[in-house]
Amino acid sequence: MPKSSSSLPKYSIRVGLAFVIPVVSALLGCALLFPFLVALALVPLEVPKVRQALCSSRIRKNLPCLRVPALLRLSVLWVLQLWWIMLCHARSSMASIDAPLSDVAATELVWTPQTLSVVLPCAGEGEFALKTVKSVYESVPEEILQEIVVVDDGSNPPLADSYLDESVRIKYRIVLVRHDETQGLINAKKDGGKTATGDVIVFFDCHVAPQKGWYSQFFALIAENYRRIVVPVITDLDVGTWTQRGGSHGQSKCYMTWDVDFKWFNSPDPYVPVLSGGLLGISRRWWNETGGYDEGMAGWGGENLDQSLRSWLCGGEIMLAEKAFVAHMWRVPTDPRTKAKYMVKAGTAQKNRMRAAAAWFGDFTPKLSSFPSLQADRQLPEGSPWYGNVDNILEVKQRLQCRGLEWFLHRFKHVYEDGGLVPSQTYAIRAIPSGLCLTYLGQPGTSPDGFGKVVLQKCADDNERQRWHGANRDTSKEGEPCCSGLRAWNTDQCIIGGLDGRTIKTFVCDISGHNQQQRWQLTADGQLKQKSGGFMSNGECLMPDSSGGMTNKACLSSGVDQLWRKEDVAQPLESRIYQKAMAASSDQGVA
Repeated sequence: MPKSSSSLPKYSIRVGLAFVIPVVSALLGCALLFPFLVALALVPLEVPKVRQALCSSRIRKNLPCLRVPALLRLSVLWVLQLWWIMLCHARSSMASIDAPLSDVAATELVWTPQTLSVVLPCAGEGEFALKTVKSVYESVPEEILQEIVVVDDGSNPPLADSYLDESVRIKYRIVLVRHDETQGLINAKKDGGKTATGDVIVFFDCHVAPQKGWYSQFFALIAENYRRIVVPVITDLDVGTWTQRGGSHGQSKCYMTWDVDFKWFNSPDPYVPVLSGGLLGISRRWWNETGGYDEGMAGWGGENLDQSLRSWLCGGEIMLAEKAFVAHMWRVPTDPRTKAKYMVKAGTAQKNRMRAAAAWFGDFTPKLSSFPSLQADRQLPEGSPWYGNVDNILEVKQRLQCRGLEWFLHRFKHVYEDGGLVPSQTYAIRAIPSGLCLTYLGQPGTSPDGFGKVVLQKCADDNERQRWHGANRDTSKEGEPCCSGLRAWNTDQCIIGGLDGRTIKTFVCDISGHNQQQRWQLTADGQLKQKSGGFMSNGECLMPDSSGGMTNKACLSSGVDQLWRKEDVAQPLESRIYQKAMAASSDQGVA
């Protein structure tokens, strides 16, 4: 009896210690089944009477666990329990990064819009304004069309005195807003948005022809979520006949680059990272909640980036209406009919882009210094930023409790990670025969004409134009991860080959990975090889010579001497910031 009474506390303490971690975890709001189950599994090992009831004497003698000290058994148990809790916490945190920002129930986002207003900013559009008005009016039922808000942005003669006289305005339900002087697209859209009274506000350019039924999918998608912006498929407009041409093939999706510009791309999902700018639908409620357009922007450019980030980071989303087609007149240099009748003040778009970046880049702001044209660090004589005060955007950001930019990058992982815009490493590529390095000849940022050139030049550690990284999704692999091409760091250019003398050609990267010309890789055996047909073949390679030249030749068999070498590998700034920000979000469980 003395032995029995003295042993009871010992076994009780062991059992209690087995349940310490799951109990404490549950009290802290993290109740998980697995830690309790493994604690229960340890009870027969620690309490002899339970062990005797469950196991025969032969089994008890052969249990290896009993040969291990009790403290070691408990230590192993604690490690297992803590590991599981940490794993579940990490999964939960990552899920919160992917989850919608707001805790508002989905049913509270659903509503029933009844009317829509179409806003048309028109600067010197002349007859195009009337044709657009007619196309809009004829494509929307009368009971749905609240009004067509035409903002006459300094047209001369005024539209009210030419194509949109009083009889036309009455017939087509036009509300005319007049700017005596041209204020630019952004101010025209601002005033149009403020004037609109429909449940849904649709912004179109003043040279479009919406196709039959476009409004129905706009309504259906926005009705599911009042915080959802909707864009159409933008097709080509025949200016002569004012009809859609080229079928229903068009563009709709853009993504943002590090120099605060945007590029078109395609992906199979319906979500749109960045608006192209001119054609979209938004509920009047979400327009008002997000503050409309930035009052500090003017002219044209950058407002699409600001509006896109306002929506995604602050609890909204942008979706493609796949069955809504709007034929759009593109500016064609060889067709004088498409020439813009207004001027955009030099530097306006640059200022707008910097305002968007200053408001939304957050931890990634240092990356802007990689692009001298942005003048990110420039200040006015009194010490204020040259692009002005962005407190009006920051007020929206604070009021709506918006996320950080890292959430946006992670949300569109298929663009930024798989597409190679957040590369894990950058490096120099040295031609071993000459000792020279591949050098991109353009400036950082967006190529003015979409093209670029690469030559071999003397290697220099401080020359960022000699740094490269993998780019574009690899469509030959499951999940289509990065990378199938080579991109010049801090540019929009990828190698497409095609030697012109001693120069390699480049073009705007196709992050989807579908451009066959951009499938170039630096292989493990030191060859710059073009990938074709879904597998690496002994096809075309770039061969350097000792004089600094290059030629296109059949690739060499493996086992020969290296011709190219990757050097000075480093993790770029954007990748370091991204990893740190994502780790912080995970640790805090930020939703």
